[in-house]
Amino acid sequence: MAPPRKQNGTGHAHAGEADQRLSPGTENYLLCLYKLWEDDETPTITQLTDTLRQLPETEGLGTSVPSVAGMIRRMQRQSLVDVGPDKRIRLTKQGLEGGEDIARRHRLAEWLVVELLGMGLHQAHNEAHRLEHGMSQDFQEKLIERLGNPKRSPFGRPIPGTGEPKMPANALTLDAAVPGETYVVDRVPEEDAQLLRFLVDSMIVPEKIVTVAEATPYLGVMEVATQQNRVSIGYNVARQIVVRPNDGDSGSSRE
Repeated sequence: MAPPRKQNGTGHAHAGEADQRLSPGTENYLLCLYKLWEDDETPTITQLTDTLRQLPETEGLGTSVPSVAGMIRRMQRQSLVDVGPDKRIRLTKQGLEGGEDIARRHRLAEWLVVELLGMGLHQAHNEAHRLEHGMSQDFQEKLIERLGNPKRSPFGRPIPGTGEPKMPANALTLDAAVPGETYVVDRVPEEDAQLLRFLVDSMIVPEKIVTVAEATPYLGVMEVATQQNRVSIGYNVARQIVVRPNDGDSGSSRE
């Protein structure tokens, strides 16, 4: 399906898409806030700063608390965010639409890198940041068609506009999985290239089957059986991996 046209505050599509696009820096902030919104997190300035530091250095963002606070003030003036009395940052309706727009472009760019260019999954996130800001609406529509209408990114996050939920109703994080039960990997973290190499090598990627073979929470480590081997994973990593019960039909990350 084609993504919806970028809209203004009145709900009408913009005539001049390029003229209306936000700055790359603002888009990066919206992408971070949108991902936190997907995870049901409402960040403070300090928490947002920590998240922004996970972005590639090539994005050129200032990641000190004062610089982040300054950008949030500018985004408030643009009616993209609200900061409540609790000091937490919330996307406005306009900000959520902007977040959906940049998240769509970013996740399509990840598929472009992996599927059409044949680059490794561990490279997709950083390369997508280089590509996302320049995608026109027509480019997105052609890319969606070429990719076969993907509904989720290669990392498992939903592509806005496809109708995919933020999280499957029966999903849980791997640290909460029942030992001995089989699960389908639904989502993996995308920011750490070194961690991704390990997950890819271990076949802990979306739509692959995993089983917690042994859980030792008091040591902070679990042993996971995959379709490749058995690996030890820290609970700090397991909390970032989303799985769902294996019902015998793992589905597809596209349709």
